[in-house]
Amino acid sequence: MKVSSNLRYVMVYDLKGNTLYKQKMDGVTNHLTEKENKIALKHTIESWNFRNTISEKIGKANYTLQVYENLLRIIFPFGDEMLLIVTLDRKDNPNEIIQRLQTILSGNPSIPRVHGF
Repeated sequence: MKVSSNLRYVMVYDLKGNTLYKQKMDGVTNHLTEKENKIALKHTIESWNFRNTISEKIGKANYTLQVYENLLRIIFPFGDEMLLIVTLDRKDNPNEIIQRLQTILSGNPSIPRVHGF
């Protein structure tokens, strides 16, 4: 959670939609209801599973970036059976945050691990 002050949520789900980890930053106001979040997650997992079916032809997805007026959602593969979903405020360009998260996910020992993420 200390990767950026723009973080709103960090969530880890398996590819069946089960919540494995979820943390919301202090002071964050939800844009969607719980029901809307579940529907969005269902579509996210369906899209990710489709990407996996065509990965032999186009390669594995490194991440997906969804850009909305009010926030950004970045979805990373987390192992073979999980997704890391990070939601950010639209304050800055997400490239640095994406690169840092990819480095952490790759297990690069030069980046110190932060408790809780």
